[in-house]
Amino acid sequence: MYQFKQDLAMAYFDGCSKKTASRLLAREINLTPGLLNALRPTGYRPAQKRLSPRQLQILFSYLGEPYVVS
Repeated sequence: MYQFKQDLAMAYFDGCSKKTASRLLAREINLTPGLLNALRPTGYRPAQKRLSPRQLQILFSYLGEPYVVS
């Protein structure tokens, strides 16, 4: 699974640079209604680099799992 937020961002925004993908994921987290409020009780901080399994579960429930081409 995705452990680092940057890796998750790259999966969601394939084809973007790491910096752009990270910025786009942060924007999605902030603009998706209820998502940031759902993450806060897990101890989520915008600057954190690693995501807990619970945080990933919440992100997937709001944003869906990233589409990965294999």
